[in-house]
Amino acid sequence: MFDYFWPRQHSHLLWQLTRREIQAKFRNSWLGLGWAILTPLAMLLVYVLVFQSVFKARWPGVEQSAAAFGLNLFSGLILFTWFSEVVTRSPRLVAENPNMVTKVVFPLHLLSWVTLLSSGFQALISFTVLMVGIVVLGEPLSWTVLLLPLLLLVFVCLLLGGSLFLAGLGVYLPDSQHLIALLITPLLFLSPVFYPVSLLPDWLQGVILFNPLTLMIEAVRAALLGGAWPNLYYLAIYCVAAILMAVLGAWSFKKLRQGFADVI
Repeated sequence: MFDYFWPRQHSHLLWQLTRREIQAKFRNSWLGLGWAILTPLAMLLVYVLVFQSVFKARWPGVEQSAAAFGLNLFSGLILFTWFSEVVTRSPRLVAENPNMVTKVVFPLHLLSWVTLLSSGFQALISFTVLMVGIVVLGEPLSWTVLLLPLLLLVFVCLLLGGSLFLAGLGVYLPDSQHLIALLITPLLFLSPVFYPVSLLPDWLQGVILFNPLTLMIEAVRAALLGGAWPNLYYLAIYCVAAILMAVLGAWSFKKLRQGFADVI
């Protein structure tokens, strides 16, 4: 089962599939992979200009910075977009590739890895654009930015476990894809994307911590925009939960895989 967590023996195949997945998104387009850079850049500019010039919005706690609202909003949206793309696609991964189940011997868990890495590719570009935007807009970029790879590694564990679990479940419960799609939009507003957790009432702050995006969004913001360490106590709990999710996802996928051919 270790191959589920790091498919080293299938690394070449994983690389080929991920590259093909990324290229397919921009195939036959004029700019090609340039859209991967242009899209987040345009989004960041729109958020900063609209919330700074039109709405005159200020992010709580950083009133002196007019651009802070757009930067904080964009950082939260990067993680939410990555999360939503993985979980909405996962229930269909196995069901949409029946030939890989019934006709060939294929490491099906690579489908979750391909989804995770291809969407993560766009997320990494978006984070790069964000950091450049922070510097250009005159915001301080602290050494705590070095924590970002470690934080994203923890997030990857959570996403991988969730993807494997949903990929296996989606074969037996096709309606799960519709349920996930239904829950994604409310989750956007129930996550601290448009606001910090500190803005909520005390009782609601405890509830929103159960949202799988909350601690990661707050931790990334602290590292990139706050120049501060994330809350280590909550981060440790999140790490344990992410690892457990990865183990649970791998175990459930391995068990459910035995009946894929019969169902499909």
